[in-house]
Amino acid sequence: MVGIEATEIEFPSGGTPVYFLYAGPGFARAVLPHTATQYEYDVRLRRGAAGIPQFDQHVDELNLGIGSVGASSEDGTAATIQGSIHPQAVGWWILAALAALVGLAVVGQALARQGAVESEDHPTLVAVGMSGRELFALDMARNLVVGLAGAVGAVVLATLLSPIAPLGEARLAEGSTGVTFDSLVLLLGAFATVVVVLALGVWPALRAARPRRMDEPAGPSRSSAVVRNLVTLGAPPTAVIGVRNALERRAGGSAVPLGSALLGMVLAVIALCATGVFGASLTHLTATPRLYGDPEQLGFNPASTALLTSLQHNPAVTAITEGVGAGDVRVNGKLVGGIAGTSVKGPLLFSAVTGTLPVTDDQVGLGVSTMRQVGAHIGSVVDITFTTHSGVPRTEPYRVVSQISFPQFGGFVSLGSGILTTTAGLVRVGCLPGPQLALCRQKVANIGGGGVRVSFAPGPSGKAAMDHYLAEYPSITSEPLAPTSLVNFGEAVDFPLIFGAMLAVFGAATLAHLLVVSVSRRRREVGLLKVLGFVNRQVVSTVSWQATTLALVGVVIGVPLGLVVGRMVWNTFPNNLGAVPVVVVPFLLTAAITVGVLVGANVIAIAPALVATRSKPGDLLRPLD
Repeated sequence: MVGIEATEIEFPSGGTPVYFLYAGPGFARAVLPHTATQYEYDVRLRRGAAGIPQFDQHVDELNLGIGSVGASSEDGTAATIQGSIHPQAVGWWILAALAALVGLAVVGQALARQGAVESEDHPTLVAVGMSGRELFALDMARNLVVGLAGAVGAVVLATLLSPIAPLGEARLAEGSTGVTFDSLVLLLGAFATVVVVLALGVWPALRAARPRRMDEPAGPSRSSAVVRNLVTLGAPPTAVIGVRNALERRAGGSAVPLGSALLGMVLAVIALCATGVFGASLTHLTATPRLYGDPEQLGFNPASTALLTSLQHNPAVTAITEGVGAGDVRVNGKLVGGIAGTSVKGPLLFSAVTGTLPVTDDQVGLGVSTMRQVGAHIGSVVDITFTTHSGVPRTEPYRVVSQISFPQFGGFVSLGSGILTTTAGLVRVGCLPGPQLALCRQKVANIGGGGVRVSFAPGPSGKAAMDHYLAEYPSITSEPLAPTSLVNFGEAVDFPLIFGAMLAVFGAATLAHLLVVSVSRRRREVGLLKVLGFVNRQVVSTVSWQATTLALVGVVIGVPLGLVVGRMVWNTFPNNLGAVPVVVVPFLLTAAITVGVLVGANVIAIAPALVATRSKPGDLLRPLD
């Protein structure tokens, strides 16, 4: 064995995968003359896809005495595979961009809070002769250490995770699936990490480096209306102090940066709820075939006359659609895969995202990608070119009446790419009037193989009928399968879950850092409370109330905004892919996120609270002397 190959026919999105063993010239000379029943030739045309019609015409003229000679374009299959893998690639870029934005917010907030905390000692350093420039250099040195530590950790983690990437269908084309150190990407990423951390720390360092005297008065403290109402209602001291610490920036002479933390909590909850809506809607999409172009429940290919008659007379069958592959046609000069369908019983079994399904021979439905490619919209007129049975290209105008969500059909039609006409519309452009019209109609009906799409009545009768046909015709029966592009994005990679976990980690880090900073800055206040009679349980309760208040602000503002953002983001996703957009609001998941944020905040508060209880009042109050 000298290599491992990958070809279009081995990718699931191109149809049912077929795997070949590719032998060398020696095997061909020794074995093929005795065993070969069919030869195939891979051809690259000088004019590319534009030369296919002429090439097909020449192939039809061949008479080699070895039976029929046919040609098929691989461009459609290749485009289908690329369209299947593309959402995953885009998803990784989007996930990386979102992670970068969230990381910028979290790191920027953390550097600002840390700078504010450490600036408490700056008046002392100024008093002993340190200049503002030296204070700035001191803070930037700290930021450099933070950036270097983050860059090294990121490079190590990315290297360790390299064996699991890529995922989904793209993995079939990956030549190396072991541990990989991409020096260009990782070293550039590490350098960018250090630069970004330093850039984020410039403003906090400049602000903290402003020379201040030790006797400079503290800024004013604004009393929170919520705290005043709690006092009026007779809330316990632990609740009043905890809520005050969460909502008032300055307490006991020590300022704690709260605005960025409150904003971070709100944004984290918004993103979590939006991710929940997106994930639930994606799960519903992959579990509902009609939304991705498969409103039927069974497909038969090919369908015999006896089978079609049986389906027509079965009361459990609600709709039957005959469909044929129109092969590769040209729409406004662009090569596109086509399907033609005729309703035998009930509605036409295709899914329209917008508009109405084609019903006359001059109407056509397009996928969203095809619409963008040919510059069409619902109501516009497009020119469709089809090679007739005599090999002559023929062009006719069609009016676009719908955007179609296409099923996976061979290697030339996929979720957002393709055209749909009625069978009469395909005959209209593919057959010339005259004595050969009947023969042409028959030939057109057999292009790409004929088949039927069938839907059944709900309930036991429909289930029994489906089971009967599955058992009676197992070799020609198929059930709807979610497009590989959706599977890659949703099931194989699970971007919503990854993003949700990332947000949870960032949100927890933000809250933990704020609580640590708050407990550190207010240690004198804790000492004073202990002197006045607070026991350790009350100190823990105060920190818990602070964490709960921060979480409640995030929930009250973030949950409704997150649901709105989730709906907006989700609607753009299926619209771009060509699926039917249906938003699912997961109320149970939203409730779980709400409870999880509140419980998680209190869990995170345990460690800072325990640190606060270990402090001794004498040590904490000594600096006040």
